[in-house]
Amino acid sequence: MGRTVISEVFVRSRLTSFGTSGYEVGLILGQSLEKEDYLVHLARTPPPRTKNVVEETLISSSEDTDENNLKKCFKSIRDIPESWLADHANDVTRMLPGGMRILGIFLAGPEDTLDNNANVHKFRSILLTIQRNFLLNKYLHGNNQHNFILTYNSITQRYVCKLVDDVKSGILKPVDIKFRTQSIPWLELETAVNLDRMFCIATNKEPESLKQQLQEILEDVSNMIDSALVMIAGKIRSSNDAIETVIANENNKNQLEVDLYIPCVSNEKSASTDVKVKPSSESMWLIGQLVSKTFVTGKTSIEEATAAIKQDIVRSLASRLEMHVDSLIEEEDGSPEENITLHEPPRRILIHLHKSRVTLSSYLFPGEEPQEALVYLQELLDVDVEDLDIQKEIECHAEAIDTCQCGPPSIPVNTEKIENHLTTLHIIGLSITVFIIVAAILFHHLY
Repeated sequence: MGRTVISEVFVRSRLTSFGTSGYEVGLILGQSLEKEDYLVHLARTPPPRTKNVVEETLISSSEDTDENNLKKCFKSIRDIPESWLADHANDVTRMLPGGMRILGIFLAGPEDTLDNNANVHKFRSILLTIQRNFLLNKYLHGNNQHNFILTYNSITQRYVCKLVDDVKSGILKPVDIKFRTQSIPWLELETAVNLDRMFCIATNKEPESLKQQLQEILEDVSNMIDSALVMIAGKIRSSNDAIETVIANENNKNQLEVDLYIPCVSNEKSASTDVKVKPSSESMWLIGQLVSKTFVTGKTSIEEATAAIKQDIVRSLASRLEMHVDSLIEEEDGSPEENITLHEPPRRILIHLHKSRVTLSSYLFPGEEPQEALVYLQELLDVDVEDLDIQKEIECHAEAIDTCQCGPPSIPVNTEKIENHLTTLHIIGLSITVFIIVAAILFHHLY
């Protein structure tokens, strides 16, 4: 029996509007569960353009719609650049909440593309390129178990969906795709994680770039989150139970609070005589609060929901650190006069997708406004979003802490402890933040 993909009728309407002027290709966004999959959006991938052309296209909001559609079309399937589609998948995944991913690719055009073996080979090559790209950053992408190919013939108005279990073998399996008039009943899981952790760098260790150091921190935090105990609506749940068993006893049927309890080092390990002291030449301190929102359906198991929550936290942190490193003009090596460097990665904002409860993430650097994220979102996801669709205040920058009410109010924050650490780092007047602050490269010699 083939897999079932569930979606809403507006997604079908979107699909049937493609491919009228050529071939249009893009990404399938959604959630994959053990028994069924949910398709939430189709994001067209525009043909590669020069930087100047991209900027002019983004700035101009008065271009004719037909002209825009032509710019997104390819004359032939052979013209579709695989690496460009893989880069698009990388950027879009950064915006997805935990539990959601790139389910595969779609293509619309004036033919039944899956009837041609050359086209099938092209699709396999695209999926393989995307998969290889994902393997380079497991913290950002997680595990991709299923890959779908959705095609639409704009002449016969016929759509077909196939599953590729193994990209290398390329065997296509039938898929039952259902476009429903009812909205998918998404349930929101919300939590926040307070981070306050110092990472020491050994004196005798080979010099590393900031990017390498942050990757090691990301690995450490990922292991920490993976070992965390998750409580949903104040209780530890059986992994095999469905989320619908939890919401049955809750007043709010659309939202559940989640708490993460990260294990401390045991006393037995702390008292061990095998503990070794290593000299450290520098340290990096990760301080702040990360807000997380994930979306599941009532049939989602507690195990799947827990995995989605943890993935969202790690994916969000990985996205921020990656974007932050890419934004740096040059590495900061420090100097005798200034041996403390404060790095402020971008903060998270949430943007509603269509009229669904599902929100996608965008990230703003200090000084950027939420409206700038809309331009970026329009380019990557091919959607028009209004300012009212943005949740701006879930996290704040440092300069806005005194006036900003951010994050879930039920999450307790030990502000006194945070302020003590920041005073030690000679950063005065900065209280607990709701974004990730990497206080990097504090040079000190321990002898």
